[in-house]
Amino acid sequence: MKLAAIDIGSNAVRLLFMNVYETTSGPVFIKDAMYRVPLRLGEDAFLKGKIGKENIKRTISTMSAFKKLMAIHETSAYMICATSAMREAKNAKDVVKQVRKKTGLEIEIISGQMEAEIIFSNHVERMRLHPDKNYLYIDVGGGSTELVLIKKGEMVDKRSFNIGTLRVKFDKVKEKEWLELENWLMPFKETYAPITAIGSGGNINGLIKAFGSKKKMELTTAEIESDFAKLQAMTTQEMIIQFQMKPDRADVIIPAIQIYLRILKTLEIKDVFIPKVGLSDGIIHVLYEKMKR
Repeated sequence: MKLAAIDIGSNAVRLLFMNVYETTSGPVFIKDAMYRVPLRLGEDAFLKGKIGKENIKRTISTMSAFKKLMAIHETSAYMICATSAMREAKNAKDVVKQVRKKTGLEIEIISGQMEAEIIFSNHVERMRLHPDKNYLYIDVGGGSTELVLIKKGEMVDKRSFNIGTLRVKFDKVKEKEWLELENWLMPFKETYAPITAIGSGGNINGLIKAFGSKKKMELTTAEIESDFAKLQAMTTQEMIIQFQMKPDRADVIIPAIQIYLRILKTLEIKDVFIPKVGLSDGIIHVLYEKMKR
């Protein structure tokens, strides 16, 4: 079957198509296609407190286009999740209602905790990871950062913080939020060290693409610090041209790395595994489990 996941994020909206094959050893998930539209709903939500009329129109247009793509792809089922920007926007329910009326598509605004759970459903704990090691899954988005602590393949703790690339870019992260993040992390340093990080999302993928290679799936914290220094010395236009970054990636990659480094340094993490999966992949897994039931 072919499943579709739509992730309405603070920076961009993504549509992922995944083919699912049933085998005797379990389901096999193979990516078919991905579409991305940089709506930047977070700029409205975090600066104005609601989604503006222009972005509502663009959201409806995007959902209409995605609906046609799902028909063309002969999708068996779909699931749409909206995250931090829609959680914060005062008129989010009205936006959901307008999209439903114009397109017939149902959007679910998920909590930060649910977002962390969906991300964990990617089963990255089974992907080349040592069964006896401890991992911290880090997913940095435009409006929030989701963290999941994994011990021997099992989720020990999870948390979502209102610390995202767009919030950092527009100086909308309060110091108490950073302190809350560090206070949540610090006990793990004594109990679960050494910890390896699992990096998720477009920013860490963009970093490894710019400074690593397509086949590489690891970065050290030292390498990230070095790459960060190089990017800080460049203009947004230079990053776009030299690394062929999308404009809406180039202007938030530095805030993203700042978030990663703050987490990595707090726990003295040395290595980051990058499986190149994100929320949309997790939505596919959740949708598949729902269909099985």
